[in-house]
Amino acid sequence: MKMPRLLCAMLILLGLAATHAQAEWMTFFGSGVTSTGFWPAGSQLTGTATVNASSFINGIPATPFVGLLPTNVGSLSADYTATGLQPNTGPSVDLIATPYNDTGDKYHVVIDFSGTTGGSNPGVLPAGSIFALIDLDSTENYRQITATNAANAVITTPWIGGPNGYFDMNNPLTPVALMVPVPTLTGPVAGVYQMFGPSGNFDVGMWLFKTTQDVKTIAFNMELGIQGGPFQGGGGGGWAFYTTKSIPEPSSAMLIACSLMGSLGTFRLRASQKSSS
Repeated sequence: MKMPRLLCAMLILLGLAATHAQAEWMTFFGSGVTSTGFWPAGSQLTGTATVNASSFINGIPATPFVGLLPTNVGSLSADYTATGLQPNTGPSVDLIATPYNDTGDKYHVVIDFSGTTGGSNPGVLPAGSIFALIDLDSTENYRQITATNAANAVITTPWIGGPNGYFDMNNPLTPVALMVPVPTLTGPVAGVYQMFGPSGNFDVGMWLFKTTQDVKTIAFNMELGIQGGPFQGGGGGGWAFYTTKSIPEPSSAMLIACSLMGSLGTFRLRASQKSSS
């Protein structure tokens, strides 16, 4: 009778091992003034977030306004893999970019997690959630970064934890010795933060943070500062949000089911033998 029990135990262990912690990044759809983010199927967090841009200021009138842009980064470097973070299927990291055309471009962005569920409280990005700033380059700034809580009240205490790392997330990998200075985070002053781009461009740098409180909305002003005179071109950083998987992979679910069936069969066999004796 030892062999069936041992087999069941091995199947359970294999099933648990196959259910490794996997996580993915929120994927966004829709560009311009409105975009919607979706948590990947089977994630710990489910539902959506909405992103809205407003109050556009065009630095050079001859160029058109530029707004929100869903995008992703593929060809991930060893730096990204070393963090233990998991990519989306692809693999890639999805984000909502806040691009610009020229010096002086500015607009206001609000990311609203009212449609998110799965955490301890509905309608918020839970405390402890990982988020990242990606490709924040020279003079690209996020000013007046604020958040509200589940009751729609502005948070006036610290709500960003970190930074918890800044590295090259994209191949070809930039050697550490050649990396430009990191962006700057200041604050909070009554819950308000500022993020300023580094002194040089670094494609594609990932800057990791965590929330220390539940946040319903995150709002900020995107701006491209002065670059030594009028500047025309494209660019812009972006925000990415991360969650873990909560549903076992099909292989692990099958193994666990097999182990349970095996256990049930062993139990029935032993019961049958006892009754016959």
